[in-house]
Amino acid sequence: MNIWEVFINRREDILHATLEHIQISLIALIIAIMISIPSGLLLTRAPKLAPLVIGIASLFQTIPSLALLGFMIPIFGIGFTPAIVALTVYAVLPIIRNTYTGVMNVEAPIKEAGIGMGMTNLQVMFKVELPLALNVIMAGIRTAAVMIIGVATLASLIGAGGLGDLIFRGISTVNTELILAGTIPAALIALLFDYLLGRMEKTIIPRGLRNRKRKSRMARSVDIALYSLLLLAFAVGIMMRFGQSGGSDTIVVGGKAFTEQDILVQLMSSLIEAKTDLKVVRKPYLGGSAVTHNALIGGNIDLYPEYTGTGWTEILMKQPVGGNPELTYQKVKQAYEEQFKVTWLKPLGFNNTYSLAMRNEEAQELGVSTISELSRHAPNLVFGATQEFLERPDGYKGLQTAYGIKFKGTKGLDPGLTYAAVRDGKVDVNDAYSTDGRIPAFHLKVMVDDKQYFPPYYAVPIIRDDTLKAHPELEQTLNQLAGKLDDKVMAELNAKVDLEGQKAREVAENWLKSAGLTP
Repeated sequence: MNIWEVFINRREDILHATLEHIQISLIALIIAIMISIPSGLLLTRAPKLAPLVIGIASLFQTIPSLALLGFMIPIFGIGFTPAIVALTVYAVLPIIRNTYTGVMNVEAPIKEAGIGMGMTNLQVMFKVELPLALNVIMAGIRTAAVMIIGVATLASLIGAGGLGDLIFRGISTVNTELILAGTIPAALIALLFDYLLGRMEKTIIPRGLRNRKRKSRMARSVDIALYSLLLLAFAVGIMMRFGQSGGSDTIVVGGKAFTEQDILVQLMSSLIEAKTDLKVVRKPYLGGSAVTHNALIGGNIDLYPEYTGTGWTEILMKQPVGGNPELTYQKVKQAYEEQFKVTWLKPLGFNNTYSLAMRNEEAQELGVSTISELSRHAPNLVFGATQEFLERPDGYKGLQTAYGIKFKGTKGLDPGLTYAAVRDGKVDVNDAYSTDGRIPAFHLKVMVDDKQYFPPYYAVPIIRDDTLKAHPELEQTLNQLAGKLDDKVMAELNAKVDLEGQKAREVAENWLKSAGLTP
């Protein structure tokens, strides 16, 4: 599928994401302007404070954008609000610094002339200094606008939407065309913002300071059309977001940032819509386990698919339970009910356990088939894994303790890139999900967990108790999926998205129909 086919087939998704991106960016920019320009003007009257205030703004600028978004989650949860706050913080520095610098660089004789004419301090600021500094201030605003639009793509990782949704789905499925479907509109939005702000700069500058060349009627018409288009897109984005917020009859279904979770989100959402009168807001690709868990506990989402082993070891920080997988399920179910007021429904049927995988030919060359055998060769191999796996207690750290395995080097990768990295020889071993369709497609060999280190990871819909109390029909509806998805079926569904490039929602809804769960 080429880029044009992606734009045609996903035109609704691209339009929706573009409107969200414009809305997020414009709101953050307006708030940043409202904060920064008055602050910059005040600093010109208290210049001793300027280094401190601008230094603090610079400090926030040095925080990696993804980390800043992460810091917002415990305070504001996920979604629109933390994204706006983080983007506003990023936009403050160029505007406040340019405002202060522009006003302070107005020549003293000009200021003195104003005072000599009887102007007050405020009149000098607004009638002399501010007009002469507008070029510098607008340069800061234009810089901030482009910066916001770029950083806003990361906001999708905390459920704020925007073009980042398409980009991260493209990365997850190694789909270059889908990445471009998010990147190209983002670049065009940045160019549009910069152009319109440049035109605005020429309009608001006092006549005596303008270039005497008048704009043609055609140029004015184009400007008006672009401004109108931007305002219309902003208004539509606002209406769409308010429409999504819904009310008591709206359920928000979240998911983690990889293909299988996207499919499960679509499965549960489409089933709820088909079997109940509830409206559903779908929020896949929220991030890792901690993000989705905090979103559930904080009330930002109502339910999401979790794995028994993940809930037990990473969220509850318990040691893996051996023996019957049902034991892990019962223990995690009870603990979540007591600690978080969250109900685990019936398991979907498949066990997406962790595993280690490498190229078939390399495994044969080394003569390895188990993790114990692999550990002897690990000092000469490079391990590629998700950042979450490298940090979680049931991931690489626990694996090192259980097997004494230590690789020559590790590389943190997006979940969708680990398989391609092994296939292409960029790394030797990756952390693999047992239900991933790319394992057979890329001719990878899964290492046997001969010490049975990894706990069972049965997928289960988990839901807030207050949501279940308000909508008890959800339990019966979602339990219709119980036991319907075995490892083979889930691997096939994953492959349709990861390898064939199909939409997760289409794959999910087609399976629901084939399973007789929806008409």
